[in-house]
Amino acid sequence: MKELIICFTENRWYSLDISNNDFVEDYNISNRNKYYTFQVSDLIREIKTKRNKKIPEIINIESLDKQFSQKGKDLLDFKKWHILKSLRRENIIKSNYKITDLNEFLLKIKEFIDKLKEAPCNEWDRFNDIELDINKIIHKTSFDGIKIDRDILDEKCVNLHRNIYNIKNELQFSHNIFQPENFDTQASYLKNKNYRILESVEKTVSLLRKSDGICKQFNRLNKLNRDLKTLMILKSRLGGNNYVNPYFVGFGTVTSRIIIKEPSLQNLKKENRNIIIPNEGKELFYVDYSQFEASILAHLSSDNKLLKLISVDDIYSDIVAKIYNIEVTKSSRKEAKILFYRFLYGDTFENNLKFKEQVKNYFMKFSELSKFKENLIKESIENGYVKTENGNIRKLDINNDNVWILSHFIQSKASYIFKKAIIGVFKKVKDARLLIPLHDGALYEIDIEDSENIKDQIKNIFSLTLKNECNSLTNIKVKEEKFYKN
Repeated sequence: MKELIICFTENRWYSLDISNNDFVEDYNISNRNKYYTFQVSDLIREIKTKRNKKIPEIINIESLDKQFSQKGKDLLDFKKWHILKSLRRENIIKSNYKITDLNEFLLKIKEFIDKLKEAPCNEWDRFNDIELDINKIIHKTSFDGIKIDRDILDEKCVNLHRNIYNIKNELQFSHNIFQPENFDTQASYLKNKNYRILESVEKTVSLLRKSDGICKQFNRLNKLNRDLKTLMILKSRLGGNNYVNPYFVGFGTVTSRIIIKEPSLQNLKKENRNIIIPNEGKELFYVDYSQFEASILAHLSSDNKLLKLISVDDIYSDIVAKIYNIEVTKSSRKEAKILFYRFLYGDTFENNLKFKEQVKNYFMKFSELSKFKENLIKESIENGYVKTENGNIRKLDINNDNVWILSHFIQSKASYIFKKAIIGVFKKVKDARLLIPLHDGALYEIDIEDSENIKDQIKNIFSLTLKNECNSLTNIKVKEEKFYKN
């Protein structure tokens, strides 16, 4: 099997053999070789046109870069990944470089890949043990496609336009906030209210949506705009059929979450998800971990109080009762979950000193958790990076306070466990096809005839995977959830 770097331009594929630098113009794709490319969607489309049923091994260079560069957005000078930006970052090309010779360009990419391969051994262990299997799964989903209801899609687009218009009008005329869809406008509001930016403006607005009315509107506007963009891309991609072949990135974030781009189906609000429909003889099944990251935090910190709370009761309900001192409802529990994530992301609640003291006192009762957090931060600052036992290193920015240290540690472990569960289902449950991986759950398409048995198999695999990685957990909850809201 050959290992080739390939690039598609001018309606043809160009290849470079990694072993001997042999360059070929107008290369014919074969499923017997391994391909490194930054054009995965184009490659899968090419394979489909040749009516091949077998997908070759595909290494997404974007995913490879995000795993092995070990840097978050705070250390990268760009938000949207591009191969030329990555080559410039590693000083492989100059800022004014233009592609004029494809042989030379592919040699530059080879140099870039070789540089990434200098990463620590445990990162390569993770790549071989986890990421290669994840690639097979997501590329198969992209190849087979996801079925879409075109009539519902058209209706959703009309409704989204109307709702966006109404929210913008309200913010402009009732609150004197103009261009509210602009993140700079939202950042200015957060700064004036003395809110701390946690990871990003969009993330901060989301975390504050339950405690601040304007942030609630910003968050809704952000989600509606994102959904509209996704659905408009979806309409343009469908063409004359009812299937979309989305672009997956297996190592899509610095914490290794799988992301779907073009169109971004993962981020659709629940009320817009019913555009996704099963094939004939199939049904949709959405499986979800309960208290996923909180459970992982309890295990890794070895905090008995937190472990007991998660196993016997529910940490979010406890936060409602002890901090908010209100009745536990579906809405108040969601608010408590947001507060937990604010704690995880390093929020200090400076804009509300009384509330800050309540939150501090609540989490201080988990003494082992407090020690664990302090030791993790201290060790990470001394090392200059955060790491987990499964790789996924992230370097610290010495110019920032790196409030995300605990968050990265827990989310990276969560992503690792989630991927292992997905791989387990892929290998053991033949009548289940992954459609959309989410934060702590996954949407599957399963056979109707044996649906209950298949659901039980999937839930058991998810539960056992978490138990194997976090053996101090005694009451793991994996459940079926509604994927969309009527």
